[in-house]
Amino acid sequence: MRLVPVTAFLVAVVTVVSLLSFAVVSIDRSAIERVSIVGDLSPEQLASLKKNLDDLKLAEVEPADIREIVSDLEWVHHANVRKGWPSGVDLEVHVEKVIAYWNDKGFINEEGGSLYSNLIVGGDLPHLYGPVGSEQEVMDQYQQLSGMLSKYGHEIKVLKVTERGSWSIETEEGVEVLLGKEDLKARMKRFLVVSERLRMQGNSREVDRMDARYMNGVAVEFADNNHMKLAEVNNSVGEQSL
Repeated sequence: MRLVPVTAFLVAVVTVVSLLSFAVVSIDRSAIERVSIVGDLSPEQLASLKKNLDDLKLAEVEPADIREIVSDLEWVHHANVRKGWPSGVDLEVHVEKVIAYWNDKGFINEEGGSLYSNLIVGGDLPHLYGPVGSEQEVMDQYQQLSGMLSKYGHEIKVLKVTERGSWSIETEEGVEVLLGKEDLKARMKRFLVVSERLRMQGNSREVDRMDARYMNGVAVEFADNNHMKLAEVNNSVGEQSL
């Protein structure tokens, strides 16, 4: 009978025990028993998130699965998940940042995409309207026209484009401006010039609508239902060609 050296035997035993201990620890750490949520969330968003997590069998999912499920929520921009010791995960949630309303029921986010969720509160944002698929075009036009108006102290409250491609805006002061289909910047300039001249002349009548779809000026409709025709506008502001 061959004798095994005591030292070799002890090394073998320690090695086996170490492997078993490692296996037990690994199995314990694979089970998710708690989820810690971090993020600037409203009570409604937090409740929605908890409901979605409650529907999961945490002990059977991986952290990456949780990240994917949460990121797929319409109001979530992205989520980060990292393992928390000993049997939990830390979930960091980033909510979509919206910059405009879209067709009454939706929003446009920073990437120019539309999204629909009753868990997003937009606040004081411009209202943009357009056909399906025109979100980026409308957003680009809003930025260009808004830049022109801001130099004169105006802001766009509403920007619309119809199915036929006709554009119009409404300013924060409630003035509707008809721009038509072409030469939007030139027509916007006509509105701004006429509006500024009327202001400098001390015209106290409240403007309700301006039609800038003319070659040489704009037509003005005042809130008292009085109208100034194209020729009258040109004469009143001292402009023959705008």
